[in-house]
Amino acid sequence: MASAAPDRTVCVTPESHASGVMTVQAAVDSVAEDGGTVCLAQGVYLLGEEPVRMRAARSVRVHGQGPGTLLIGQRGGFDITLSAFVTLEDFALISSSHRPGIKVSITAEVTVRRLTVLIVGGGEGNGRGSAIQLSNASLRTRVQDCDIASRIGIEAREYLDDEGGDIRAHLLTTDLEISGNLLMCWWSGVQFRGSAAHMLRNTIRGNTVMFAQGAGLRLLGALSPWASFDITDNHVQSKGVGIEVGASGYTVRDNTVTGDPDPDAAPGSSHGIAMRSGESGVLRGTTRISGNRISRIGGVGILVRVPTGDLDVSHNTIEGAGEGGIVVTERGRLADAVIVGNTLRDIVTHRCGETVGTNGIRVVGATHALVGSNTVCDLTTEFDDGEEGGSPDHRTGVAVLACRESRIHGNTVERIGRAEPDEDERCLGIHVSVFARTTIEGNVCRRVPEDVDDDGHTPWSGLLVGDDPADDKGADDGDPGTPGIRTGHIGPYVSVVGDRISYLIGRHTAFAHASRDVSATVSANTFTGAAQHPAARIDVAGDAVVSANQFRQHGDSDPAALTVRAGTATVTANRARGGLPSIHLDVDPRWLAVLGNITSGGIDPEGDIDPKWLKLNVRGVL
Repeated sequence: MASAAPDRTVCVTPESHASGVMTVQAAVDSVAEDGGTVCLAQGVYLLGEEPVRMRAARSVRVHGQGPGTLLIGQRGGFDITLSAFVTLEDFALISSSHRPGIKVSITAEVTVRRLTVLIVGGGEGNGRGSAIQLSNASLRTRVQDCDIASRIGIEAREYLDDEGGDIRAHLLTTDLEISGNLLMCWWSGVQFRGSAAHMLRNTIRGNTVMFAQGAGLRLLGALSPWASFDITDNHVQSKGVGIEVGASGYTVRDNTVTGDPDPDAAPGSSHGIAMRSGESGVLRGTTRISGNRISRIGGVGILVRVPTGDLDVSHNTIEGAGEGGIVVTERGRLADAVIVGNTLRDIVTHRCGETVGTNGIRVVGATHALVGSNTVCDLTTEFDDGEEGGSPDHRTGVAVLACRESRIHGNTVERIGRAEPDEDERCLGIHVSVFARTTIEGNVCRRVPEDVDDDGHTPWSGLLVGDDPADDKGADDGDPGTPGIRTGHIGPYVSVVGDRISYLIGRHTAFAHASRDVSATVSANTFTGAAQHPAARIDVAGDAVVSANQFRQHGDSDPAALTVRAGTATVTANRARGGLPSIHLDVDPRWLAVLGNITSGGIDPEGDIDPKWLKLNVRGVL
C-alpha cells in the first residue's frame, strides 16, 4: 500500500542566504512546482534590489521565527503572481516605498498572517508606500494579525509599473478577509479606491487603524448583486475620514471612529463615516450603518453625498461632530431610508460663518423615510473669541426634505442653538418640507429642558411643516387657495412650493413632488416655542390632521402656540398654552373641524367660523 509523500521542507539561514548556497529565492523556487515549506531561521536577510518572486507556485508556505526573522528589501519583499495556496507567516519585513512590500496579483488562497511590515520613506509626497498591494483577481485572500507601518497598509492599485509601462489593472476579490491587524499608516489603513469589484462574502474585521490623514478605511469598489462586504468591529483613529464606502451595498457596523485626539487642534472637514462614489459604475445596493461609535469628528458623523439605494442607519452614537450628525447632502438621494435609534450629542460648529445650516439628522430625496426613536441633544455653535458676522446660524434637530412619504416618530430633540441666539438665527426641532404625505407622532422637541418661560425671546419652533412665512415670495397670505409660489432657504437647498408642484433645489440635485395630494398628520407630540415663532407651524396645500398634541409657547409672546395653514384641517384634542391666541387657523371655514382643544388664549380662525365649533373647545384653563 503506497504512503503519502512527506511534506518537503527547505531551511534557510542568514549565512546560507548571504553566501548564496541557499537563498530565500532559491528555496522558494525549489518548492514552487510541487509545494512545500520554506523555513527561515532567526537573523537578517538582505534581499537586494529584487523581491522574492513566486510565479505559478502552489501550496507554498514561507514561515519564520517571529520578528527575529527579518527580511530587508530595497524594492519590495515578495511578488506573488499566478499562484495558489501560498502562505507567508511569522517574520518581519522592511522595504522602501518604491514598490509594495508584498505584491499579490492573480492568485487564489493567499494568506498573510502574523507579519511585521515596515515601509520606510512612504510619508507625504514620498513614493507609494503600500505594505500589501492587491491587483487583478484576488480570490480568498487573507491578511490576518499583522503589524503594519507604512503610508498605505493594504491597497488596490489601479496602475501597475511593469516592464511594459503603466497597465490599467482592475481588482476582483472574492471571500476577502482582512482581520486583526494593527495598521499604523500615514494616509490610509485599507484603500480600495480604483476599479475594484467584490463577489461573495468579504470582511474587514477587528483591525486597529491609527494616524491616518486621508481615510482610515476606504472601500469604493462595486459589489455584485449577490455579494456582501462587512466592515465590522474596527477601531479607527483618523484626521481625515474614518470609514469611506461606495453606494453599492456595504455594511458598516460596530466600529469605533475617532478624530484628532488633540483637543486644541483646529476643526477640519473630516467625517466619521462617509458614502461617496467610486470608479466602478453606479451599482446601488442596500447600505447598512449600525452600532458605530463616532466621536471628536471635525465634519459630519455619518455623511451621504451620492445617490444610493436603501439606507439603514440605526443605533449609532455620535458625539462631538463639528458639521452635523447624520446628513444627506450634495448629490445624495435615497430609495427608502430608515434612521432609527441613533444618539447624537454635542454637534458643535466652531465657526458659524463657514456653514449655511447644521442638522442633527437630515434626510433628503427618499421615496419613503422612517425617522424614529432618535435623540438629538446640544446642537449649537461655538464662536471663536472676537468673531463677528458670518451667515445666520440655522440649527435643526431633524430635517426631512423632499421625501415623498415620511414617518417621524418617537424622537427627542433638545438644547438646539446657542444660549443667547441672535434675532436673525433660526432653531428648529423638526422640519418637514416638499413632500406628499407625512406622519409626525410621539416626538418631544424643546429647546431647553427647563420651562419655556425661562428661555427668553429665542428664534425657536419645535415643529415646522412647510416653510417660514418670512421666506415667502408672491404668496397671498389671505387665501390659501389663491395661486402663488412660496420659497424658502433650507440650509444648502431652496424650496419652491406652488399650488400644483413643489421643488427642492440644491447645487447638485433637484426634487419635485405634486402639491395637490398633500397631507400632514401630527399627533401625540410635545412641542415648545419661544417669543418669536410658534411652537408648531403647519403649512400645507392639502389636508392637515392635528390631534392629541401639547404645545407650549412663551407666556408673554404674540405668536400662537399652534399655527395651521391648510386646504382642509381637523384640529382635535390638543392642549395649547401661551400665545395670543393660543391656536391660529388659516383654513377655509367650510373645510375646518375644531373639537375638544384646551387652550389658555383661545382659538382665532382667519375667517368666519361656525360658532358651534368654538363652543366645543375650552379656553382659559391652562
